[in-house]
Amino acid sequence: MKLTFTMKHNKTVKNLFLQSALLITLLLASSCGNTVRESDAHNKEVLPPDRNLVDTMIIRTGDFHREIVSNGKLSAVQKAELFFRNPGIISAVNIRSGSRVTAGQVLSTLMTDEAELVFERRKAELERARIDRLDRLIGMGYAGEDSASILPEHLNIAGIRSGYTQALINFREARNVLEQTALVAPFAGIAEGVNQKPFEKADLSRPFCTLINDRLFAIEFPLLETEVGRVSTGQEVEVAPVAMPVTARGRITEINPRIDANGLAWLRAEVVNPGGYLEGMNVKVSIKRVTPGQLVVPKQAVVLRQNREVLFRYTGNGIAFWTYLNLLGENEHSYSVQAADGARLEPGDTIIISNNLNLAHESVVEVK
Repeated sequence: MKLTFTMKHNKTVKNLFLQSALLITLLLASSCGNTVRESDAHNKEVLPPDRNLVDTMIIRTGDFHREIVSNGKLSAVQKAELFFRNPGIISAVNIRSGSRVTAGQVLSTLMTDEAELVFERRKAELERARIDRLDRLIGMGYAGEDSASILPEHLNIAGIRSGYTQALINFREARNVLEQTALVAPFAGIAEGVNQKPFEKADLSRPFCTLINDRLFAIEFPLLETEVGRVSTGQEVEVAPVAMPVTARGRITEINPRIDANGLAWLRAEVVNPGGYLEGMNVKVSIKRVTPGQLVVPKQAVVLRQNREVLFRYTGNGIAFWTYLNLLGENEHSYSVQAADGARLEPGDTIIISNNLNLAHESVVEVK
């Protein structure tokens, strides 16, 4: 009987322990749940609301600089490949590639020993023939070769029979050969492609150098057939090299009156070198024309919605209204626009020009 009482007592103690542990667990869970909910509520309270911060501007009517852009290469208007005309051994090279030369400057010379001997021989032959011609004229009854009464046909006959006419031709030929031993610049410019050296045999099959007059350049560039009707000869262009920030102004000099197989018309413009322009340099050609009385907006104000161009007008109550547009013209930085059918856009309206990529119609915005 004593054993039965002990077992019942132990069972009662065990049940009380289990009930206490369960109660403690429930209290802890309830406390943690309250803590999490309080933390969530606190986080929701501190998160700031989304704000659409934008920049705006007021649009006005004004001059729009319509721009057509193309690309081309610089090519010197005056350029020449210079050759030695006669064979020989080079005695001196006075320039190198990149040298700037003046008109008449001696660029290189050939050895002149043989040419000088031939010249002196022809000179002596000419003098002998002149004396023979004088004898012929005296035989015809004239006092001398300087007589003003000599008939032209008699002077011609005396020159042929004495050999003077042929001797004069030979003398001039020898003089030319001697003069051509010096290669002279025909105009001022910059030398390119100098690769022959002293004491080498002059290579008559290739130019000694190419002389480039870099004062004036031409640019050939294409335009679409839809654009060529907007330009004319004499119109001003702006030229900007790809490799350097030095712009210059030139004028269109030629418009080829034919559209090629690619639907392009080719134009030619000329520009004075402002300094630093080089033969073959890639350039951007910009043709601008002023159109007055246009609504002009910056390019960043225009976005696409439903495959159409729109901009957002800003109202005083902080609402953005999108407006469908027709683009009338484009240049590097702006558009000339008008409201599409059913839309409204007028001078004096305020438009949004930043942070507009994700805006929707009637979005709430805040000006920065």
